[in-house]
Amino acid sequence: MNTATLNAAARYADLFPGYLETLRSLGINGAALREQGLARVKVLGFSVAGREEWKYGDIRPLAEGAFMPRPGLVKPLAGLALPAEIGALRLVFVNGRFQPDLSSPLVAPPAGLTIGSLAEAGDTKTLGTVADISDAAVTALNTAFWHDGLKLELAAGARIAQPIELVFVTDGQAEGALVAPRNLIIAGPGSEATVIERYVGGPDGPVLVAPVTEVICGENAGITHLKWFDETEDVLHYGSSHVRQESGSTYRSREFLLGGGLLRREVHLALAGSGATCELTGLTLAAGGQKADVRTRVNHDAPGCTTDELYKGLFLGRSQGVFDGMIKVARDSQQTQAFQTNRNLLLSEDAVSRSIPRLEIYADDVKCSHGSTTGQLGEDQVFYLRSRGFDEATARNLLSYAFAGEVVEPVEVPALRDELIAAVRAKLDRGL
Repeated sequence: MNTATLNAAARYADLFPGYLETLRSLGINGAALREQGLARVKVLGFSVAGREEWKYGDIRPLAEGAFMPRPGLVKPLAGLALPAEIGALRLVFVNGRFQPDLSSPLVAPPAGLTIGSLAEAGDTKTLGTVADISDAAVTALNTAFWHDGLKLELAAGARIAQPIELVFVTDGQAEGALVAPRNLIIAGPGSEATVIERYVGGPDGPVLVAPVTEVICGENAGITHLKWFDETEDVLHYGSSHVRQESGSTYRSREFLLGGGLLRREVHLALAGSGATCELTGLTLAAGGQKADVRTRVNHDAPGCTTDELYKGLFLGRSQGVFDGMIKVARDSQQTQAFQTNRNLLLSEDAVSRSIPRLEIYADDVKCSHGSTTGQLGEDQVFYLRSRGFDEATARNLLSYAFAGEVVEPVEVPALRDELIAAVRAKLDRGL
């Protein structure tokens, strides 16, 4: 471990006792798990030399130790901008802290739904059972320094029709800080819900946002998880979702990476029960000097499970993108079906995209495939549209949106889908 990473880990260790004492004074528990997180940070540090998962990743902002958590509750600045209402049950978090005054009333939630602040819920039994910190310094850092987030629990058989929307906002007070929200979603057997996780805003200077979301899908449960990242260019976002699926459960993840200066997203799934199904889709739309890094890790640990992955990327300007996907099929996981596809369009000469799709299979009765394509818009397609009366910019924009639409248009919440379509079209208009 080099000196810089040692210094970063040492700075976090020096700050930890005072941070823990402040949380205790606020009635926020979980000291034992936090100490485990700090211990892993001290062991792992932020050195990535020789580590394949960081071959094309940029961990320097963490290694430099420039971003530190700020204990205590801070009220949001006046004039805070929030996304338009979409008819969802909304919880707003500002700089990682729950803001009830900006959220939907929670006095009478739908039957079978328990929802609120994770800090107030004090769940120290379930937290940390899905997210593995043994070899993940960023997840360990969140485990040590999370302050607040969502606690959502669905009773057995509960089916919540209204979407549940989490809005995470950073404002000017977060400049130079580590903001580490922690979310816990527990879906009881046979339950269903749609959860929207949105990250917006950003100060005029750098901020490190490092959220972790854990999801437990009970037998035959169904969770649709929509995630939208549209932060400012000063935001460095290192976030992850960790999911465990029991028998017959379904988990749908749709991620849309539209903003942020440096954005790294990881999705980790364990298909632990037979017949579990996961559908993972994502769209990266990067411009300027943005860096977007998507990693998926799916472990098939039971027979008869299905994975279907489709990730697409559109890269403009000098932007850079990475897709690194791994599906691992255990020896006893027969009758697995697993398909992984990554497609990228480079819309400028200076854009770069790297794709690393992988399968690791130890069973013999499986149907698995993976594939990747990276290229530019076909000039014959552009010519065809121009021959029909469109100018070149409009023709390229239409073709680019058609490429993105395969991922955008299946979004299950109509109001969110319409807003997302408008945002993608607007960004393409600006970029092209």
